[in-house]
Amino acid sequence: MIESDTSKLPEEDIDILKNYAQGIIKTVREPLLVLDQRKNVVSYNANFRKKFKVNGESEDGVSVFNFNQYQLDTPEFRKVLEDLENENEALTERTIQVQLSNKEEKGFTVNASVLSLSNESSLFLFSFKKLKKIGELSRQEKVFNRIVDNILSNAPASICILRGPEHIFEVANENYLKLVGHRNIIGKSIQEALPEIGNQGFVELLDNVYSTGEAHVGDEILIKLNTGKGKFKNSYLNFVYEPTRNKKGEIDGVFVHAIDVTEQVHARKKVEESEDRLKEVIDTVPAIIWITDIKGQSVFLNRNWYSYTGQNQEEAEGMGWLDATHPDDRKQTEFAFLEGHDQKKAYTINFRLRNKNGEYRWVLDKASPKFDANGNYEGMIGTVVDVHEEKVKENLVREKEHRLQGIVKEATVATAIYTGLDLNIELANDAMIELWGKDPSVLEKPLEHALPELDGQPFAEILRNVYKTGETYWGKEEPVDLMIDGKMQTGYYNFTYKPLRDKNGEIYGILNMAIDVTESVTSKMLLKESEFHFRQMADLMPGMVSKTDGKGNDIYFNKNWLDFTGKESEHLKEIGWVEYIHPDEKETFLKAWEDCLQTGCNIEMQLRLKNKEGKYIWHLSRCEAVKEDDGSVKMWIAANTEIDKIKEEEKRKEEFLKMVSHELKTPVTSIKGYVQLLLSLLQKQQEAAEASKLPLQPSLERINHQVTRLTRLISEILDLSRIRENQLELQSKEFNLNELLAETIQDINYTNTQHKIALESEVQCKVVADRDRIGQVIINFVMNAIKYSPGSHDINVKITREGQDRVRVSVKDFGIGIRQENHKKIFKRFYRVGVKSEETYSGFGIGLYLANEIIERHNGEIQLNSELGEGSEFSFILNATQITS
Repeated sequence: MIESDTSKLPEEDIDILKNYAQGIIKTVREPLLVLDQRKNVVSYNANFRKKFKVNGESEDGVSVFNFNQYQLDTPEFRKVLEDLENENEALTERTIQVQLSNKEEKGFTVNASVLSLSNESSLFLFSFKKLKKIGELSRQEKVFNRIVDNILSNAPASICILRGPEHIFEVANENYLKLVGHRNIIGKSIQEALPEIGNQGFVELLDNVYSTGEAHVGDEILIKLNTGKGKFKNSYLNFVYEPTRNKKGEIDGVFVHAIDVTEQVHARKKVEESEDRLKEVIDTVPAIIWITDIKGQSVFLNRNWYSYTGQNQEEAEGMGWLDATHPDDRKQTEFAFLEGHDQKKAYTINFRLRNKNGEYRWVLDKASPKFDANGNYEGMIGTVVDVHEEKVKENLVREKEHRLQGIVKEATVATAIYTGLDLNIELANDAMIELWGKDPSVLEKPLEHALPELDGQPFAEILRNVYKTGETYWGKEEPVDLMIDGKMQTGYYNFTYKPLRDKNGEIYGILNMAIDVTESVTSKMLLKESEFHFRQMADLMPGMVSKTDGKGNDIYFNKNWLDFTGKESEHLKEIGWVEYIHPDEKETFLKAWEDCLQTGCNIEMQLRLKNKEGKYIWHLSRCEAVKEDDGSVKMWIAANTEIDKIKEEEKRKEEFLKMVSHELKTPVTSIKGYVQLLLSLLQKQQEAAEASKLPLQPSLERINHQVTRLTRLISEILDLSRIRENQLELQSKEFNLNELLAETIQDINYTNTQHKIALESEVQCKVVADRDRIGQVIINFVMNAIKYSPGSHDINVKITREGQDRVRVSVKDFGIGIRQENHKKIFKRFYRVGVKSEETYSGFGIGLYLANEIIERHNGEIQLNSELGEGSEFSFILNATQITS
């Protein structure tokens, strides 16, 4: 229990306390008790005496717990004192029970506050209100108390009641006390309680309300309140000053209702500051930003719009901004904006915007609807960015893509593009659609739907693997089964699957290019089959057949080669069959072979090859080139045929000819001797007697000439061996070729009266040659013409100019003719032309061989023009020393 009294205080201080306490209690009608710091009673008013039934004289200075028979010495009141002292703040609506003198117990509500004095002491002020039982209150009092409680206690506003023209605080709720810093304001005028507001205009407003009876409303009014130690707090209030009236209707005070909106004001100011900063930021953003209201009218365009377009605010307001768009783009731009505005949805559009220089440039406009916190539509907000360079590039890319698609569509190579893992056919040119055997309806479909026959084939899986790995796939001569014209057909194709990537390097599709190589593959198959048959045939042929590639490398030898050499095929490929040629023919063959590799010509020559016993056997070796369509050599096929027996036969013929020549030469020589003797005797007798009138002498001279030629011809039979041994000699001198032709034809006509030999000379010429050898060639041509034209009697001999300084002699008949394939063969030794019945004409077959050798040794050439059944024309060409027309 706290026990104390005021006797310990100086008398002067006690008087001060009493006077101050008396001043307080006089202005308050509620029961009021004043205590000093020691909890001693300083003063109380009449209502307190009445309500608490204080008997006798005032008990000032006594401890409150001893006051009036200890009636306030209760746990509830002690708790009130303890809280008041500890918190040093006002307490409201505390409930206590008090035992009155007649042992009656009543309840009171207590409001308490601390009043600080100037002498560093303080007083505790308590006001009491008797609690009524619920049943004791009238209905009007219940309603009034409920309203008062709701307004004063629970209202979020700061509320107080000021009485009289001096505006004395009569009532103030906790929020009001908190607003003013829990000062002791009850019973004080506003000037006394809140002196700092004296020059802020509030007192003048209260005076006006009190005097005029007109309420005043303040909106976000700044009030500066002293928080102690020379510091002030700024608060913003929304308040109402409402006059109060007594029962007579007279104004007796002012009801104050204030709401602290400091936080809202600060927040709004921050928002305003933020908006100002935002506008500054928006004006510095390198893009145009615009805002419209709920009517679609422009309410904001940042600085960039005006600097870009050159418009002013008046020109751009409302829908005026559309005037800066390109006339061709205005309609679609306006439609996009109005559609987005009406449907409250975002949109994006490209259009051309005029800049301040009058140039139209492509821009990108992106807009979105904006809504408030409650979801109400407030308009559109958007950005405009210059994308002219990008748009131009995009148009160029689109144009290139268009051209590319055009090129692909017009390309003869089958081309298609598939996109995504579904392998959707985005593009396929006519060549690819035709290759598939389909029509354009397959476009925009997945490949497996468009070509169901690919099911079970590996191509879809390969395509997806390319899509996933990014590795190009090359197909070469791969079989593909396709449904074409209602029939499943197998074709062979070379094709590629190449991944397509976007600008970020991501795969978005596959490029497929294909070439139909079915014919080529089929040809290769046939070639392989043909090669198989070739090998079989080559193995069955009596000769030795081999094959080389285009560069001359051995790649095949038939069985006869293996049997002939006794070696395996791989051994022959490694060393080459040339190693088996006799050393005497090897160098000549290698030189001819090297020439053929360079020119693509064919080879035919006789040579000796060594067999497995080491014996050299004569063979006729032929090597011909197999060429591609472009003339390049694909391969060489060589055939070596054994001619050992033929060589022996030729040797026997040569020996026979030598014998015949020897036997013929003897009688002819004797004839020549007798003729010469007769001519000599005749010449001696001419002086003695007149010669006979018969042409004896000319005839004998002609006989002598013919015998001489016969002797020469017989000698030429021996020339075969001389030619073989390169010992044929020429006796060249200049002579008139026309005269030689005339004499030779005249001589032939004496013994061949059945044929008409016509000579046509277009030129006169002289040549340097062996006259007899050239005559031998002419006789051979003419005699062959007579011999091989039994059904025709006309033979034409012609001499013409050939080029600048060459002359041609041709002999034409109208006989049996010669097959094309025999044109080269007839100039070989012992070859004889056959007729349809395969019968051959008599003779040894050496005339044309000798003629060809003679002309070649004169640096000339022999030509043949003949068709079977249409006659033949043999010609030889020589260099001339003089040609005249």
